[in-house]
Amino acid sequence: MNRIRIPGVLAAALIVLSAVTPAPAKQSPPPPGPLKKLAFPAYSEMTMKNGLEVVVVENHEQPIANIWLAVKAGSVLDPEGKSSLASYTSALVNKGTKDKDAKKLAEWIESVGGSFDATTNEDETIFTISVLSEHLDTAYQYLADVILNPTFPQDEFQEEQKRSKTNIEFEKSDPRAMADRHFAEVVYGHHPYAISPTTESVEAVTRDDVAAFHKKNYVANNALLFVVGDVKKGDVKKDVEKYLGAWQGGTPDVANYTAPPERTARNISLYHRPGSVQTNIEIGELGLRPTDPDWPAVAVGNRILGGGASGRLFMELREKHGWTYGVYSSFSKEKDRGLFTAGGSCRTEVTDSTVSALLDNIQRITTEPVTDAELEGAKSYIVGNFPTTIETPAQVAAQIGQVKLLGLDKTYLENYRKEVAKVTKEDVLAAMQKHLHPDHMAIVLVGDATAIKDKMEAVAPVATYDIDGNPMSMDEMSVEGTDFEYDTTPLKNSTATYAVKYQEMNLGDMNVTLEKKGDDFASSTAIAGMLQLNEDMSFGSKFEPKSYTFSMTAGPQQASAQVTFDGGVAKGQAKGGKDGDKDINVTLVKGAILKESLDVVISTLPLEAGKSYKFPVIDAQSGTLENVTVDVAGEEDVTVPAGTYKTYRLTVKSGEGDQTMYVRKDLPHVLVKQSLPAQGLNIELKALKI
Repeated sequence: MNRIRIPGVLAAALIVLSAVTPAPAKQSPPPPGPLKKLAFPAYSEMTMKNGLEVVVVENHEQPIANIWLAVKAGSVLDPEGKSSLASYTSALVNKGTKDKDAKKLAEWIESVGGSFDATTNEDETIFTISVLSEHLDTAYQYLADVILNPTFPQDEFQEEQKRSKTNIEFEKSDPRAMADRHFAEVVYGHHPYAISPTTESVEAVTRDDVAAFHKKNYVANNALLFVVGDVKKGDVKKDVEKYLGAWQGGTPDVANYTAPPERTARNISLYHRPGSVQTNIEIGELGLRPTDPDWPAVAVGNRILGGGASGRLFMELREKHGWTYGVYSSFSKEKDRGLFTAGGSCRTEVTDSTVSALLDNIQRITTEPVTDAELEGAKSYIVGNFPTTIETPAQVAAQIGQVKLLGLDKTYLENYRKEVAKVTKEDVLAAMQKHLHPDHMAIVLVGDATAIKDKMEAVAPVATYDIDGNPMSMDEMSVEGTDFEYDTTPLKNSTATYAVKYQEMNLGDMNVTLEKKGDDFASSTAIAGMLQLNEDMSFGSKFEPKSYTFSMTAGPQQASAQVTFDGGVAKGQAKGGKDGDKDINVTLVKGAILKESLDVVISTLPLEAGKSYKFPVIDAQSGTLENVTVDVAGEEDVTVPAGTYKTYRLTVKSGEGDQTMYVRKDLPHVLVKQSLPAQGLNIELKALKI
């Protein structure tokens, strides 16, 4: 056999990374001039006989029309234990109607150069269609068909379920996403804004659930329609009546906004990410309701605190200390109650300093008046930036839509600049004192708990968890040696070829060889094509690591690692991986093996259903020492390009998330199939020679 482990860095190579650019030098803002009159762009409103609200924004500069439909059916309506129901529904409406399948629907809108998109958030689902105005009739027909006549085909439902489970696992490899998820859980408690999909909740949803959710909530009086661009109000009214007049009203579900817990003390929730060289930080608490009169003062105060590159947080933590690439604060505006959040990512070794500085700055803005320069600079930016948010018809629609969906007064947009311009230093101080309570804030950290916990205890009490949010003691995180008797005698010289897919994209064939060289073994892996990957490693007769080299090129991204092992110490360097460039100098515990050789080790084990193994491993691409658990979950016949095999189904658990492996039952247990949901990768055996 046979070894195969797609490196974690491969997923990163398939994601476009944002570049960080230096902030411009801070300058004093010019003195504010008189507030110029700004007329909010004209728009028309009407309510159809079926209860559908319609807004028309005319703009005839370009022959383009956009339809924007908001259905008030977001994830807050997901039943307990079935999160993802709302997003399933929106994702599947255009996957089949009474007389068209997914392919015909796609061809229909694409035939006129149009596009269709669906997005579900907490409180609503938004559908958008963009076409040339001459094809507006087609857009109406398309929208009416997918909203009124979806059939939710079972095969499409199963594909969406599969994608959802993959996305959940993929999210676990993104520390920022996990920080967002856990911060919402900590602050919102049992409020529906805190609920995120899990594999179990995704699997609990059925196709019948989707159909019932659509029937109950996709009703005309539960929706808001915008028709924007090169259109006329009179024509819109006739067209909406023609194409959506048959859409019936109903009695939709009503969200139950469970009261979030009231915070009475500052505490830290630390989610362990083994070996991470960075810590993702989120600090905050519950924010404001959308109708709170303090919003203008809060907006000004937040701009000063951390609303941009000129904010106090950015200037101190990045520009002065260089602890982070960027750090910001924000107040979210939700239909119920939003959040105040401050944070970013920093180097592991300065986590405590970064958190303390964040808290100090939050404390300062609640106890000291802002300066005249800060006040006028923030107000000038907000007032001056507002016109740029209503330059296009789509932007106007988005602004009006937010007002309507949040239940704000119609005059909100017209008066916004005026209200911001009136804010004083006293207003800012009073608003910050009222809405920010640093002594009671939640602190969520995603990073290497073994490296930061002790220092963080000086800031606040610390509770530790695994990346999924399960309580985890420091003893469980520690990597201990093992007396396990490794046995390489089942290994044989072998060559295997695997088909590698990223989601539905073929990355090419991967060739893996294993060769015995004296008392040692050498394994090589290579992929050629749009992805260039080469990996070589060697280990001894007890799987003790000897050497490791790795290089990968995927488009503009490159990564490499070179590690040697001597006297129980791993030394080398990794470049361009998931944690950036890193020098490696790690003392191994007894029985530690290369993580990259894990499947070779598995091929020699006495496997049987119900058995479990735990090994200390060194990830040579990051220099991380961690525990890996291998559970034999069952037996299964698996068909791959190389044929049908009787296999053991294994669940492998590590800091990168869970993965599923299928290995043949015969020794050596050659890898037949592997699924790495956190990386969106699937591997299947194409050919084997032993």
